[in-house]
Amino acid sequence: MNFEELEEQFKILQEKVRTLEDIEQINILQRAYGYYVDNMMPDDVADLFTNDGIFQLGGRVCISQKSIRNYFRKTMFKRPEEGTKKLDLHMQLQGVVNVDQNGQTAKGRWQYLGFTTDYLGKPPGELQPILGNGVYENEYVKEDGKWKIKSLMFNGSFSCTLQDGWVKSTKIERTYGYLRAEPDKMLDLGDRTWRSGYKVPCHFKNPVTDK
Repeated sequence: MNFEELEEQFKILQEKVRTLEDIEQINILQRAYGYYVDNMMPDDVADLFTNDGIFQLGGRVCISQKSIRNYFRKTMFKRPEEGTKKLDLHMQLQGVVNVDQNGQTAKGRWQYLGFTTDYLGKPPGELQPILGNGVYENEYVKEDGKWKIKSLMFNGSFSCTLQDGWVKSTKIERTYGYLRAEPDKMLDLGDRTWRSGYKVPCHFKNPVTDK
């Protein structure tokens, strides 16, 4: 192997290492998002997004980091039950991250499994154990050497009380109009719970068949 061939091999290995480092940084970024949501840290959540970032929770859509910050501030800290100890366990599992060839953009898919508590029923409501599931399909971009969330899209498969389970109930409503912050726009997406049969399209191909 001559010098030119060694140099080419070095460049290939260097690119592979860079890609692996990018994937790990995106993994950390997404895990941080879950941690900040669980611990009611709205400004830290918003800081993970680009200035023109998009946050989509079902049909609710926020456009821009400023809008996302305002949305999370209100939903996290303007609840009537503020001050009550509650559980939020926001697990993001089965992560698949693919970095584009330019090394500046990427996509990721995550399975959400949540164990939380919230107030249900007529005011003042009763604190209930809640299970939740859904899928994230996100886009990321590297800015000034740091990965940020460009677009976060979450589709909920079900939310239910522990007593009822996801067969009896696929969607529950929180007391006092939970999620009172107004998004920039609302989309009518219809029923996208597991019962409807809807599946969130994958951004990636089969790693074996490439289909």
